[in-house]
Formats: sequence, C-alpha cells, structure tokens
Amino acid sequence: MSFREEIETICGYWKKITYWNTSIFDMESTALSLHLCMVATKAVKLTSRVMDNATLRHDKQAETYLHTTKQTLTMYVSIFVKLAEDTYHRKFDDDSVFSLLGAFRGVAAIAHILVKDAIESVDSVEYGSWNYNSLVEDTDNSWPEFEQNIKNLEDQFRAVLKNNSKMYKLLRPTMEKAMALTVLFVSQMLTRREKVLGYIPGSKGRRAARASSEEESDGSKT
Repeated sequence: MSFREEIETICGYWKKITYWNTSIFDMESTALSLHLCMVATKAVKLTSRVMDNATLRHDKQAETYLHTTKQTLTMYVSIFVKLAEDTYHRKFDDDSVFSLLGAFRGVAAIAHILVKDAIESVDSVEYGSWNYNSLVEDTDNSWPEFEQNIKNLEDQFRAVLKNNSKMYKLLRPTMEKAMALTVLFVSQMLTRREKVLGYIPGSKGRRAARASSEEESDGSKT
C-alpha cells in the first residue's frame, strides 16, 4: 500500500484527540474532530488505491506519467494530512472544507485520466467495437456528473458561510457525501481500468484477462 507513513500520521492525530480532556459540553466537537480524521484516513487510503492501480501498467508509455502521477497524488495526500493536523490543533475552518473537496476532485480526476489513457491504448477491434464505444462514452460522461456533484456540495456549503450554526450542521453531511461520491467514482474508474489493462501488452492482468476470454470461448463450443 502506498502512503503508509501518511496514514500512520493521521492515526496519530486521531489517537491524540481521543486523549483530550473533554467536558460533556465539548463531546460533540470532539466527535466531529474524530470523524474528520476518519475522513482523512479514508481519503488517503483511496488515494493509495489510485497510486497502486497506476503501477499496474508496465509499458514505456506508463513510465512517462507514473512519476507525475505520484507527485500529484502526494500533493493531495498532504492536504488530507493537513486536515487531520488542523483538526487536532483546532484550526479547521471553512477554507479546510474547500481544500478537502478540491483534493477529492483531484484524486478522482487522476483516476479518470488513468482510465482514459488506458482506453486510448487499446485496439478497439480487439476489445470489441461496440463495447469499446460504450466504454468511451460512459467514461467521458461520468466525469462531468461527478464534478457537478462536488460543485453542488461546494455551493451549498458556501451559501451558509455567514451562519455558523448552519455551517456546523452542514459540515459532517458535506464531508460524508463528498467521500461517498469520490469512493464510488474512483472505484468505478479503477475497476474499469483493470479490465482495459487486460488488453494492453506489458500490463498486469493481461494474461488473466486472456485466460478468461479463452475459457469463455471454449465454453461456448461445448
């Protein structure tokens, strides 16, 4: 797993928060802080999945973008770690929310780019023209929908910035919704990419994909 050290750092902040001397009147605030650390941990683990998926391709083209991908994802991971740090030091604010939403969007964008890059390297005839065209269309359409959903969350949160009570009430649902949207989108992209990589020489999973295809072909003959 990538970014193990960063995950451990966030867990360290989580443990420190559990040791806070919290009065009964501050329990809700402490619970929210722990929740934010949990969101940060899940976000880094999700980013790790994207990074690990990026390494599945081993041709020369992959070498040119793998370093850039890691640099970009590391930048987003640093935002998630900063979220946990600010939460522990009680510096979490509305800017932190928008930074987090932006980082979610960034991680999802990398996953989307990885899929598109893989698709462009596949022979549409070998993959199956109809399936290939459907895959391209679904991949192209999925990103604007995800981006709009994140933008809606940003707009909803921005609309209550001058009302601390409403902002506090909307904070957790915003984080949970953003996390759910990003996990779903990224999971779909990574699953799609793994399937596509089966048709690209030099990629992990190619042999398994071919074996599966041959088994299906043999089965159809019996």
